[in-house]
Amino acid sequence: MEKIGFIVDSGSDVPKEFVDKFEIEVLPLNVAFSEGEYLDGVTIQPQEVFERMANEIPKTSLPSGELIEKAFKNLIAKGCTHIIAVTISSNLSGTNNSIRLIAEDFPEVECFLLDTKNIGIGSGLFMIAATKYLEMKNDFQMITKKLQDSVEKGHVFFHIPNLKYLIAGGRIGRVTGAVGTLLNIQPIITCDDEGIYTTIAKIRASKSNNEGKIMKKMVELAKSVVPENQEFMIATCGGNPSARVTAANLLEGLKESLPNFSEAYDVQLSSALAVHTGPELTGCAILPLYS
Repeated sequence: MEKIGFIVDSGSDVPKEFVDKFEIEVLPLNVAFSEGEYLDGVTIQPQEVFERMANEIPKTSLPSGELIEKAFKNLIAKGCTHIIAVTISSNLSGTNNSIRLIAEDFPEVECFLLDTKNIGIGSGLFMIAATKYLEMKNDFQMITKKLQDSVEKGHVFFHIPNLKYLIAGGRIGRVTGAVGTLLNIQPIITCDDEGIYTTIAKIRASKSNNEGKIMKKMVELAKSVVPENQEFMIATCGGNPSARVTAANLLEGLKESLPNFSEAYDVQLSSALAVHTGPELTGCAILPLYS
């Protein structure tokens, strides 16, 4: 009988309860400050990164080949015959390609590698979906088919008040030129069909009701991509404590406006993603679930 194991990178925000329950192997990206390197979510936690970013914007790099190999070996040692690996967009990170190359060294297991064309909680929902399909008693072939069929239907939307982090990290993608600094117009960003950052909406920021404007537009965007006659999951994420409060409020707004959701989650933004988007990010994601 087949036994399925899971691998995900730390740039895909997966709630801890799923990581623990399904013994998911999480590959930590590296977060490098001038004085040293850390493993995302292992040797450094998001809040510390957020605090230190006030003085220095760190850099990130891929999970090491050694850690990827260790993840495969751990799952094989547990008797896994099949592995499902989920990563953030291959156009935003080389993690997907690194896993693909190392998987070739483990022919004893069949590995399915999913490029979600997404990031953060948008990518994390695919890992959640994979565990849901396993609980539905789907086999490896059916789980992987459902995941692959979902890629074009998974969406993430996030707001960042300052683009300097995207610019500093070279991840500006197709957001360049989409905002007006003098008018204080801020973008809501998504990942396009190629998994590259692009602007999908703009908000004229105001001190009086900026959060309300953000929430309203996020909800509108989520409603526009709700799959018809199909179950779906929703989720929100936030960086620093203030953004976490906004994300929690956003989730309540999504629940009210999208009452047919089957699952809802609110997660902490990972350190690695915050490096490129800034600690003030607030985002949401939606993904269909196939029966």
